Amino acid sequence: MIQKAGFFSFILIFFFSCEKITYYTDNNIPYSPTIDIAHRGGGNDTMRDNCLESIINALPLMGGVEVDVQLSKNETVWLSHSSTVEKCGGVLGCFAETIDSEIAAITTCNGQNIGYTKLEDVMIYMNQNNIKKYISIDLKGWLPCGGGGLDVEGIMRKETEQIIKLGEKYNLSQYLLFETEMISVLDWAKAKNSSVQTYYTTYGDYEKGMLVALKHQFNGISFKSFFKDNLDADKINLLHKKGLRINAWNIPDSSHAQSLRDINVDFVQIDL
Repeated sequence: MIQKAGFFSFILIFFFSCEKITYYTDNNIPYSPTIDIAHRGGGNDTMRDNCLESIINALPLMGGVEVDVQLSKNETVWLSHSSTVEKCGGVLGCFAETIDSEIAAITTCNGQNIGYTKLEDVMIYMNQNNIKKYISIDLKGWLPCGGGGLDVEGIMRKETEQIIKLGEKYNLSQYLLFETEMISVLDWAKAKNSSVQTYYTTYGDYEKGMLVALKHQFNGISFKSFFKDNLDADKINLLHKKGLRINAWNIPDSSHAQSLRDINVDFVQIDL
């Protein structure tokens, strides 16, 4: 009896979610081929994630790169998946509490490159070489270094503002895709520059992602593929019908990536 009640509750939730989606005006997006994005800046077995070398290698092969970003104490945007600054033999500290000169001083460890790249260096390279490709920005919403006293949302807003300024400086605003689960930060990005694109990060929850994106007039959803909801052509068609795009990540293999291209997913983040 309890199992049946749970099943019917699920059906009701699904039904009313679909009903809410139909309230929003159709705004069909014209067909456009899937754009492949290099996950974590195109890092691979021979090149580090999120570094200028890997990005330079990836850009000719892909339609853009996805990078993870952190903000230093000087309010400079650096590329890193981790909120901690690692040095040879240990951890220097948290990005939000570390100055640029200390980060820049980290170069090699036992002959291996462990240096960090500024986002501005990536944009300078793209601008100098007239490269007009996407940069998908993964804004982290977790507490940096476990620092409960830090203003995480404030840091993310400042980080977003700095990235937008760089985009404007190097004529790349329309190629910036912001991804985060922090709705207020995406609202902030839209208010600062309407040319940038905003994608609400949903961990496999397609319905929730659509409703949030429609309500806040984001460009689409950043979707953790192969995790919870399975994507199919009908779901992608509904997204496009409502004027939304999808940026899919966590792609396990090339065959899964191809299956997403086949149903016209807009952006597919893949490892090189």
